[in-house]
Amino acid sequence: MEMAKFDVVEFISKLVRFKSISTLPEMSGEVRACAVFLRDFFASKGFDSILHETPLHPVVFASRKCASGNPRVRILCYGHYDVQPVDPLDKWISQPFEPNVRDGKIFARGAADNKGPTACVIAGFLNFIDKNPDAPIDIAFMLEGEEEIGSVHMRDFIERNRDMLSAYDYVVLSDTSSASLDDVIVTVGLRGTGSLEFRFKGPNCDVHSGMYGGIVYNPIQAMAEVCASLHNSDGLVNIQGFYDGILSMSDREKSDTASAPFGEESIKKQLGLDELYRQSDIPPMEAGRAYPTLEFVGIGGGYQGAGSKSVIPSECFCKISCRSAPGQDTRHLLDLVEKAVKERCPKQVKVSCNREKSSCGEAYFVDPRGIKGGSSIKARRLSEAFGALEKCVSKVYGRKPLYLREGASIPLMSDIHRLTGLDCVMLGLFLPQDNIHAPNEGFSIESIKRGCAYYEEFFSTVSR
Repeated sequence: MEMAKFDVVEFISKLVRFKSISTLPEMSGEVRACAVFLRDFFASKGFDSILHETPLHPVVFASRKCASGNPRVRILCYGHYDVQPVDPLDKWISQPFEPNVRDGKIFARGAADNKGPTACVIAGFLNFIDKNPDAPIDIAFMLEGEEEIGSVHMRDFIERNRDMLSAYDYVVLSDTSSASLDDVIVTVGLRGTGSLEFRFKGPNCDVHSGMYGGIVYNPIQAMAEVCASLHNSDGLVNIQGFYDGILSMSDREKSDTASAPFGEESIKKQLGLDELYRQSDIPPMEAGRAYPTLEFVGIGGGYQGAGSKSVIPSECFCKISCRSAPGQDTRHLLDLVEKAVKERCPKQVKVSCNREKSSCGEAYFVDPRGIKGGSSIKARRLSEAFGALEKCVSKVYGRKPLYLREGASIPLMSDIHRLTGLDCVMLGLFLPQDNIHAPNEGFSIESIKRGCAYYEEFFSTVSR
């Protein structure tokens, strides 16, 4: 397969040099510089390209209307230009913001999440429109700089621009994974996400463990007891109502999930595990995509230095991340967890809860075979888009895609749907071994070639 006319690898290389880490205040200038680069790039390609300011990082919105003024289809492409921190730096083989091509990949922070895949969408459109300048398609690219910190200000942006965004037919996104280079996944569902931090407080200061041991209820002991109570021995979450409202998987989804090549054995090999975690009789590959979770993602308290220190700490903490399944309400799930922790905490210890409200988001699901409102123009366009997707994937990748839910979350998708009515067509381009959010993140050159070819074919098909 020939590399696309637009040099997308060079474009990705320019993008990943920006240290656009949205969570670090000292990198805000780099985040903005990346947004300005994108704005100017789109303007150079004939787009109406502007920066929409937010209280933190700007949104790049670049639109292009067809010459006739009578589009066959209107597509809104979403992505993000911000990236995760690079820690631990000493685990990187090459510098995270200096693109390095080796072993058939381009390595850099953001190469796979999400600068590389978004570049494939951009390149696919540019290659298509270069050959078909009068194509009846209106398109816009909406690229944000806060996805990695929960899209803090994107909801306000969408609400303020609801009318403009609602005029499009559907959203296109490549910020999800596929099973392998040949086995492409169309993501039909995303889990919601929410976070809680609990602080367990005992005495008003650290106390001598000899003088007060056996008299004072150790906050670490209390926290450990409470945390241990949140799961049953069969692996299921031990909170009444935690699994209520789950949207069941269809037989097709279960079949595709079971047949996906990146299954249990692949995961064990990649992660160096002998066995996977089990939740009752739920197949792990279904549990990781379609069921809610309660995970401990941080814990601390007491003396952390070398040797020992004979004290009972005054307080300790744990951080919990929950994923909600399609059909559930994330905030209700967090309410259940908070209530359970507070009820189970020993009365001798006080517990308080802090929620990261900005990063709380709902699950999202779209059924390509059961699109509601089939008589509406938007429903017909969405149905046509999924039909075009399957046809184009089959042509470029040589086989039909799998339709699966994704265990990860993109909370903004549910907000876009709620506020604009638009659904999303999600094609995965990065792979499980691409190390997103981890050291040595990379994106396959072959994935780039195929992704560009797919999107060029997709835009051509839907605009006919």
